[in-house]
Amino acid sequence: MTARELPARRTVVSPAEVYVALRLQLEAQLGKEQTTRAGTMILLGQMALETGRFKATMNYNFGGVKCGPGWKGCWQHFTTTEHLPEDEAAAYLSQPPPGSKVERVGVDDSGRVILRFSGRHPVNRFRAYETLDDAVASHVRFLLGPRYRTSVMLAMAGRPDDYAHSLRAAGYYTGDASSYARNVRLLAKEYEEAVQEPVPTPEPPHREVVSVAASVAPSPVAEPAKAPQEPAAQVAAPPVAPLPQGVGGATKEEPLPWWVRLLRWLLTLRARR
Repeated sequence: MTARELPARRTVVSPAEVYVALRLQLEAQLGKEQTTRAGTMILLGQMALETGRFKATMNYNFGGVKCGPGWKGCWQHFTTTEHLPEDEAAAYLSQPPPGSKVERVGVDDSGRVILRFSGRHPVNRFRAYETLDDAVASHVRFLLGPRYRTSVMLAMAGRPDDYAHSLRAAGYYTGDASSYARNVRLLAKEYEEAVQEPVPTPEPPHREVVSVAASVAPSPVAEPAKAPQEPAAQVAAPPVAPLPQGVGGATKEEPLPWWVRLLRWLLTLRARR
């Protein structure tokens, strides 16, 4: 973000948006152990008081924080009022810088003079931001500096009145402390009832990384068609060798002598006659 003067413009946001950003920044910069919902609501209420319930926020400056001597960010000018002692008010009225205007508005209940500053006066030169997150981060850093850190810890302890009075004692604002504390307390209570705690998004369960092929159920694969088989060739059984005599119970008769066979033939021939 290049440091430059930004035209004063309203940046309207919802209390819920600011609460989430504020809670995250407090946990990051102050610590989760010390950040409380009650304390965050008190800071939210005070920011709402400074910005007309976030409807009059100018360039996301939620605390009405002015530019100190060491400020290196963007800035803006817009009309504001201050409650000052008589002698200090007289000095401002007598020597307004060129391009600025200082007017006496009245006197508050404590006897302080109310002045209105407009134009380009150092008193109405405020910090300016381009995004919500940058603004809230800067605002939390500002509050947690050495000047207001004690006040923030009073807020985290749930003590809105003490927080407001502590800010006044440290020079954060110049208005009536009792009225300021009452408004902070009422706004904090209102937002406590209206703004819900954001529900954290659950992280997806851890899953071991596997290949796509391994994560898909396998489809049935058809077996390749088998080629028709040729009928088995008929193989002739090898000839069985004749069993030798006396093997397996078979016997071979001895051939008859020739004269016996001749005699049998003659007898057969005679029988036929």
